[in-house]
Amino acid sequence: MSKYKILYIDDEKNDLIIPIKNKLESRDKLSVDLLKPINFEKELERLTEILTSYHAVILDLQLDGPQEDGEDEALLQVKYQAPPLAQMIRTLATENKIPDLPIILCSTEDKIKDSYSKDFTSHNLFDWTFLKNDLNDETVDKICSFITGYELINANKNNYNEILKRNYEELDERILSRFVTEENPPNHEVARVIFRDVVQSTGILVDEYTLGARLGINIEQSKEDWSKLIDNYFGKARYLGAFSEGWNRWWSDIAIDIFEDITSENLASVNAEIRVVNLIDKTDCKGLIASKPIELNKSTEFWNVCEITKQPIDPFEGYKINEKAEPKPWQDYSYVSLYAILALPDKISKAGIKIHPSDLERLNIERKKAD
Repeated sequence: MSKYKILYIDDEKNDLIIPIKNKLESRDKLSVDLLKPINFEKELERLTEILTSYHAVILDLQLDGPQEDGEDEALLQVKYQAPPLAQMIRTLATENKIPDLPIILCSTEDKIKDSYSKDFTSHNLFDWTFLKNDLNDETVDKICSFITGYELINANKNNYNEILKRNYEELDERILSRFVTEENPPNHEVARVIFRDVVQSTGILVDEYTLGARLGINIEQSKEDWSKLIDNYFGKARYLGAFSEGWNRWWSDIAIDIFEDITSENLASVNAEIRVVNLIDKTDCKGLIASKPIELNKSTEFWNVCEITKQPIDPFEGYKINEKAEPKPWQDYSYVSLYAILALPDKISKAGIKIHPSDLERLNIERKKAD
């Protein structure tokens, strides 16, 4: 299989960025070319000439750092960061002067926290962000997934049945409504909505933790029987559309229907114990184990997970996370448990989690009870 070509622009010294290049290339899926940034106008000229040869671009967040001795004078004129460069790349792609490619941001945790995470206006410019210190095999898979996702979108203009691998008429028509009547929307706009509003969020699609919560199953304790259940019974619910190679997701409504077909029970109307008893009775997955409530919780009517512990939670016992925007009609809130708030404050802080104003009063009451 031929490798995907990646252009990686970073101002750091070579001894810091060459190890990143090597890690990205370690699985023989990516071929990475390193470039140092040059002054803005010359950079745009350079990118216009060379980007036809690449499948994706990786940008370091801060491109205006000190340069090494002996480097080209043009490097010393760099006075910009990644967002304005990404904006111009998007503009050039919209004008068909360069291919419309995934743009991926990379940086350190401190720089992301101090700068990028506070600048919401620039977030839509990048398809995804990874931390240099967290680079692993999964990072490579996700980059490849963006490349194949863009290729799928480009090959199936306005054919959302093919892009999502599902009959779009069965879904909420508002998800892609802005593109349905648009003759040739930019690939990066379509990609952003599908990834951010469908794949990355919980709602019409759910990840493995949330699927386990809704089925009432302790994934870790069920092990092989969990895998058997998912592969042999819930395979039709697996999402196979754009970006599915990097993000394992399942269609929530199809999973609910499959459960009812198997057990003749409404999934939302029974608790975890009953869900699992029914699945054991009606399938050959006899080793399934029901999940128990997180510490400080009591309900087993699980539907979501605590974002810190990834353990199942009844949303009525969880606390909504205050995101930068309210969920869209087809999306769920994200939740955090009282246990995580009280016992794991460092993880809460590191994740940047804030409680939704509608749940603050209830949280204050429960805190007092716990003290």
